[in-house]
Amino acid sequence: MVKVMIVDDHQVLIDGMKALFEQHPYVNICAEALNGETAIRNAENEDIEVILLDINLPDKSGFEICEIIKKTKPDLKIIALTMHKEAGYITKMSKTGVDGYLLKNTSKDEIIEAIEKVMAGEKYFSKEVTDSLIAGMHKSRKPKSSDFIQKLTRREKEILKLIVEENTTDEIAKLLFIGNTTVISHRKSLLRKLNAKNTAGLVRAAFEFGLLEES
Repeated sequence: MVKVMIVDDHQVLIDGMKALFEQHPYVNICAEALNGETAIRNAENEDIEVILLDINLPDKSGFEICEIIKKTKPDLKIIALTMHKEAGYITKMSKTGVDGYLLKNTSKDEIIEAIEKVMAGEKYFSKEVTDSLIAGMHKSRKPKSSDFIQKLTRREKEILKLIVEENTTDEIAKLLFIGNTTVISHRKSLLRKLNAKNTAGLVRAAFEFGLLEES
């Protein structure tokens, strides 16, 4: 029996998955997490073999969670289970070392198949995900900012736009009538949410995910 943890910020989805696999002879949902911190802690301390991981979480992105867990437990299998089918998300998730990628409209049988495949050391991407990835090679398909991995606040969007326009911290503070420390705090939040290391990373993420297109 494979020990599985579900990571999703909607308790109703977790409960539904637990009910779906209750008494199942192969899949044992033994842990759950509503946010990234709990997921990382459970992965470190609990006996878990597979994680079904949502990308859109309140505290950390699925990208960040996958990278952190894979560094300490590279053999732990992680399957993204998300509503995002855009090529940008799939590609970015693949780079974190994820073992599989499923959409939330998938069937119980496909979830089981994906778990079996990754436990055998293979990668598993659903047909719809693969088709989207192939299409993305021929056409840029950016996620809408309203669907981004972590929602940006109105102020964060304002500051991100000003950063892209090459304004300094002092200039941003003056333009928005806020203190330098507040700008720095928002910038740190943007770096975390967008999984970026520096200003160049923020600019790249802004364009890659179309974050400045929303009015």
